[in-house]
Amino acid sequence: MRFLTLPLALLLATTVPAFTPALAQEKISFPATGETVLNISASERVEVTQDLLSATLRVEQENSSPQALQAAINQVMKTALDAAKTVPSVDVATGSYYVYQHETPALSGSLEKAVKPEIKWRGAQSLTLTSATAEDVLKLAGTLQEAGLVMENLYYSLSPAKADEAKDSLMEAALAKVQARANRAAKALGKQRAELAEISVDAADNMMPQPMMMRGMDMGGSMEKSVMPQAEPGETEIMLTVAVRAHLK
Repeated sequence: MRFLTLPLALLLATTVPAFTPALAQEKISFPATGETVLNISASERVEVTQDLLSATLRVEQENSSPQALQAAINQVMKTALDAAKTVPSVDVATGSYYVYQHETPALSGSLEKAVKPEIKWRGAQSLTLTSATAEDVLKLAGTLQEAGLVMENLYYSLSPAKADEAKDSLMEAALAKVQARANRAAKALGKQRAELAEISVDAADNMMPQPMMMRGMDMGGSMEKSVMPQAEPGETEIMLTVAVRAHLK
């Protein structure tokens, strides 16, 4: 990040609007006599091991009756939610629920008759399991797979608490770095000290979930009996930049 320091006359000419009574009441600060204003920045970055595992599973059903279809989805989802609630360390939330009509194209039959198109109803509903205790998520997800649910997504992410902890640490390091640079600039200019007058902090992180390939599945898509899903955490990079205006005195 680069900062451009303009001459004071040019800065006022390009940024200050016409004088108004309202502006007269605002306090405009100028460097004291003998002071030098320094705009400086510093960045820090770190890779943090992801600590939150999420698994999204869904139930899929097909039936010629929409009522029977929805009843079947509701029953499977109730069973899944009841099982999830027995694991206190895992947060569970239901996702999208949709039902739609599917028509199989008509096929040519014998010379006497043609096969009419077949109308079916299809539907699905999902639920997501999330916990910092990965083993509990994986065991529960395996249980739900055996009950007929299909794994839709499995990924690690960084929890907000751990991300905030990392950002606080980066901020402290970046502030120490800009203070050291400001002190060095003050010494080079023959000043006695450097005071940080204005500080802005900008943090960015790559918090996108990282979906994983499922293990315990054969090429046909069926899960090996009694083998629960497997997952390993990745890294999330966090970068933080501190920009300051220092007064060199």
